[in-house]
Amino acid sequence: MAVQIAYYTGLRIGEVCGLTWQDINLKEQYLTVRRSMRYNGTRHKYKVGPTKRSKIRTVDFCDTLAAILKTAKTEQHKNRFKYGTLYYLNYYKTVQEKGRTYYEVYKLQRSEEVPEDYKESSFVCLRPDGAFVSSSSVEQVCCKAKKTIEGMEDFHFHTLRHTYTSNLINGGARPKDVQELLGHSDISTTMSIYAHSTREAKHTSARLLDKVVGQT
Repeated sequence: MAVQIAYYTGLRIGEVCGLTWQDINLKEQYLTVRRSMRYNGTRHKYKVGPTKRSKIRTVDFCDTLAAILKTAKTEQHKNRFKYGTLYYLNYYKTVQEKGRTYYEVYKLQRSEEVPEDYKESSFVCLRPDGAFVSSSSVEQVCCKAKKTIEGMEDFHFHTLRHTYTSNLINGGARPKDVQELLGHSDISTTMSIYAHSTREAKHTSARLLDKVVGQT
């Protein structure tokens, strides 16, 4: 589901993984980007902290993504009963280090005792057993797609952000509005992504033409 969310909202991989159901307004069809999940190599833990620009932003989404999210929420509820005590619940705890405050993420099965300093978190992207989906696991899925699906040799997660940008601008959205949706500090970054996406589309078209011509 992380890939679907990114395709329809342009969120960065850490922002998608850091989404909770409290960030999703299904009725009004928008989400609020408050945090980003990333791996802390020093402590060998996943942590949740501010977004790249440390700013909160809202992103509207379409009916298609709304339907995907509603289905996912229903499935997660069913899986709680299906897995029973083997179902994982996700938590975070506050960590203060070198004058900084962030939150480490943990998963515990329902049968396990929960430490007092753990607070439950309802992440949107979950495995069937309830464990949170990390950025590295999403990247592994993207890597597998590159290797197994023809035509996706150049695919990476950030491609979805480029596609989102290109789709909006080609559809008539104002570049300034797209900049705010993506959380860019400078509109030149937004337009650079658009130009890059356009070049990629041209290259893809050229490769497809090679295949067609080669078969005639």
